[in-house]
Amino acid sequence: MKCIDSNTHTYFRGLEDLELMSVSGVEGVVLCSRFPVKPTGSSTVYDFFKWLMEEETARLASCGIDFRVAVGIHPSFIPKYELDQAIERVLAIFDNDLANALGEVGLETGSEEEVDVLVKQLRIAVEYDKPVIFSTPRRNREPILEKALKILRDECPDPSRVVVDHLVPELIPLVRESGLKIGLTIQPGLLTPADVKSIIEKYGSEGILLNSGLGSEPSDPLAVLRTAKYLDRAGIGGKEIQQVTYYNARSLFWF
Repeated sequence: MKCIDSNTHTYFRGLEDLELMSVSGVEGVVLCSRFPVKPTGSSTVYDFFKWLMEEETARLASCGIDFRVAVGIHPSFIPKYELDQAIERVLAIFDNDLANALGEVGLETGSEEEVDVLVKQLRIAVEYDKPVIFSTPRRNREPILEKALKILRDECPDPSRVVVDHLVPELIPLVRESGLKIGLTIQPGLLTPADVKSIIEKYGSEGILLNSGLGSEPSDPLAVLRTAKYLDRAGIGGKEIQQVTYYNARSLFWF
């Protein structure tokens, strides 16, 4: 069984985790830019993106893992100074075709600054026809998501190019009716394989992407593969399993 992990931050993990993913059947990962430290200025943002696109991709390649790179300024990573220069850096990355998607971006508090940063980045993604990975906040989820969905509807003419990630079951109907893709993270505090089974049984497998959210928080590098095996034992059809663990991510990020 092979899979694609559609939202990872592998730069927080050791080489042994990457090797385990590779030998176990993780064919590819989407490498998302999110760092839980507020930078002082744009140079920190620049250095982080450079490290991600050069050093971390080389590490993944050395383990035989295919990858796609998502670059963006998450609300927790908005610099204190030189914000315009940081956004210009995002623009330059896409202008030079150095990233495959915008992400993770999102809203945490829904402040005016967060909204401004989000809108400017969404416009870059639309201009360069790149998929978007939008991160759902862990607090005040519903009101913040409702605000974000309005922005996404206004700014993204093709909702099928946007993944709303880290969703919990009660928010899925909001995203589903907007035509956006659904990102499900199998991780403590978010979803279990049993939750994923229930979601597939209720909504089907179309437009659903699974991921581990692998990063600095407690997370399992084999979460997607383990979930696939759980779904198989629980009676979910093989075609549906392959859609949510492989084909939906591949069609969005690789083609």
